Amino acid sequence: MKAYLTSLITAALIAALVSILTPNGERGGIAGHQKLLSSLFLICVLIAPLNGVIKGLQALVGGDLSFIEITPNEKNEYREQMNEAINSASERYFTQMLTQTISEKFSIPTDELRCHVTWKKNEEVLAPDRVTVILTGSAIWKDPHAIEAFVTELLGCQCVTAIE
Repeated sequence: MKAYLTSLITAALIAALVSILTPNGERGGIAGHQKLLSSLFLICVLIAPLNGVIKGLQALVGGDLSFIEITPNEKNEYREQMNEAINSASERYFTQMLTQTISEKFSIPTDELRCHVTWKKNEEVLAPDRVTVILTGSAIWKDPHAIEAFVTELLGCQCVTAIE
């Protein structure tokens, strides 16, 4: 920005100097032409940065985000945050789908059934380690052994049924 202002002031001083040194002559001489050329010169200096702005907008529309500088540490932090958010959403979705599946299989209203899933956190792959199925209301009369067997067969992990 400082270089732009310096070049603008320098161009204005050069235009003023040329205007002072240009002779008027008879009936205005070349003064009118000189004012036109000086005005065009100053307009060109004023709009010179627009070329860079237009190229930047074209690159932005094309998907180039190189103006955003991210250090490797920040990149790793963003990746970790993204992975945590995806895992959290995946865990919630998995739990909802498991609850819905058990509800449909055993004809249990969804408001009388909750699932709590503990996950294997130390591995790269997110997998359920243990499922606790919590039954309330009229669902307490359902066979817990059948529910546990179904979930164990479905997921391949330990399942425990609790009554609330």
